[in-house]
Amino acid sequence: MGHVAPSRYDGRAASPPERRNFQPMRLFNSITLLLAAGAMTLFAACGDDPKPATDTSTTDTVTSDTGGDTSADTNVETDTNVTSDYATLVFTIDDSANGTYDATDGLAWKGSFAYDAATNIVAFDNSWGGPFPMLYDDGTHGDATAGDHIWTCGILFATPEADQEFGYGAISGSVDGSDGQWIWQGTNGSVTITAGETGTVTATGLVIPAFGTTDLKLTIDVSDSGANLGGAFDLGTGSYTTVKVKGGAWGWVEVEMTDDATKGDDTAGDEIYTFVLSENLTKHTGLLVSGAEAPFVFVLDGVEYKVDGAPPTDGVNAFLNTGAGFQPAAIQNYPDGDKNTYVKVAAAAFVPPADTVAVNFKVDDSANQTYEASDAMAWKGSFNYDETTRVLAFDNSWGGPYVPLYDDGAWDAGGHEPAGSVAGDHIWGVTVWVSNAAEQEFGYGLVRNYVAPAAGDWIWVGGNGAFTVTAGATTAIDAQGLTIGAFGEIDMRLTIDAANVSSLFAGSTSFKVKGSAWAWGEVTMTDDGTKGDVTAADGIWTFVLSENTGKHDGLLSSGQQPQFVFVLDAVEYKADGAADATGVAAYVKPAAGDWASVTVESQTDGDKNTFITAP
Repeated sequence: MGHVAPSRYDGRAASPPERRNFQPMRLFNSITLLLAAGAMTLFAACGDDPKPATDTSTTDTVTSDTGGDTSADTNVETDTNVTSDYATLVFTIDDSANGTYDATDGLAWKGSFAYDAATNIVAFDNSWGGPFPMLYDDGTHGDATAGDHIWTCGILFATPEADQEFGYGAISGSVDGSDGQWIWQGTNGSVTITAGETGTVTATGLVIPAFGTTDLKLTIDVSDSGANLGGAFDLGTGSYTTVKVKGGAWGWVEVEMTDDATKGDDTAGDEIYTFVLSENLTKHTGLLVSGAEAPFVFVLDGVEYKVDGAPPTDGVNAFLNTGAGFQPAAIQNYPDGDKNTYVKVAAAAFVPPADTVAVNFKVDDSANQTYEASDAMAWKGSFNYDETTRVLAFDNSWGGPYVPLYDDGAWDAGGHEPAGSVAGDHIWGVTVWVSNAAEQEFGYGLVRNYVAPAAGDWIWVGGNGAFTVTAGATTAIDAQGLTIGAFGEIDMRLTIDAANVSSLFAGSTSFKVKGSAWAWGEVTMTDDGTKGDVTAADGIWTFVLSENTGKHDGLLSSGQQPQFVFVLDAVEYKADGAADATGVAAYVKPAAGDWASVTVESQTDGDKNTFITAP
């Protein structure tokens, strides 16, 4: 029989409890990821594949260029369906800006699942073998409004006993759930159905932006007289019979380039092959928008032009036409993932609004470099944010929308980060503008996996941050940010003895723990001899950090003070507002050492959580 909830329990399930008006608040259970924080473009980096008919998606689990979409999530091994209850999964593709897709295009949601159209149920399938659910814009299958060019599927998944993660993307050309042409942009999406979920879970969808007005021209010189090609591709005049290019701006379809003075080619027969975007537009492609990145890969006689996993820029030129003729454009390589070459269209200059002051915020992940745009970090606080005007306004309810973080360079150089920032340095940031008409204090923290209106997962460490705007302020304000420390080599084990917990919690049957070292997610403890538990069924429930680390988690560093709170039968193990240490023990283990006990301490103020200090 479960215990009677202590009278001091106020129903909030979060620690470090995120606070509104500087009071602890609930950590919401967000399961969605946002792809490409901010305005997602159709031209984000896409994977590469030497076989023209296969998907060009990738995740960072790929270790070789073997073809196909990089669908399997190596952290997900089994289907955890065990009940007859169901969660509803919703996925959308928003084509309302261009409205080019219709029912004949066969849009479908492709992922690590298999779909049964007769029952509308999906089951986990790590092979990405399908069938896949089709998307609709006819007011059925979960679609909210017929004919609004927002394509939707609403499908069922049996409520899992343990969290179940799916990877996914999107395709067109599917027939009754068959495979099709990969149209997803960026790294694969991910959505998790949490244990016991019976509600609706919305996966981050694909938003297809409005077509722009900037044309793109690419050339590659395969002759002896031009710049030599990189590596083994430098074979000399007459060596290549087919020269093609594929890229994000045209759906990663291989397009044959010209050397016959047509379709934008300057001189016939000079072995400088040419591609012009406007000459190769299709039903679902358009010119580039301001700020867009257009990745591309050349394919020479069926082989991608890559050396050591990255496309060289030898022999390659790019040009952009914003209305005054083609002008040379810089070619860059993405530092991570596919390392594809890309061209970036200059963003329209941002003009700060009048009667405001700039406020800067940064999160430094340069030590571990685990965060990317799809992790959707956001600055959350007592404010709401307008992405169009970049204005932050006070909102004491912490109701949002919150502020996405970027790693795209300084706001005054086409990005969103504080002035002087460098794109791609793994220091995420943003500059916002706040009215300086009157003095106002703001509280804040940090979340990841933020998709409005969901609240995201709280990852801020310590008490809430705060900054104050004074009346008439004009000098930029630097709000205190967060530096994510380098992962260490010290493991941690936490235990709680069910027979020796405080009397209010006697008889508890469910034991979980949440803590700052793993972003405050509740983790089920074990008493079955697995995951570091020493003795099965002895009533001592165990959590070992190394057995529960995720993408953004690591072992402890010397001096680190991880906070934690146990959750017994869904109630925080606290008395009089402070975490209880009765029946609790903690141990640490250095890389080359043995487990040793450490003192469990309690904070004297703030959230009053329990913590240890790593030696």
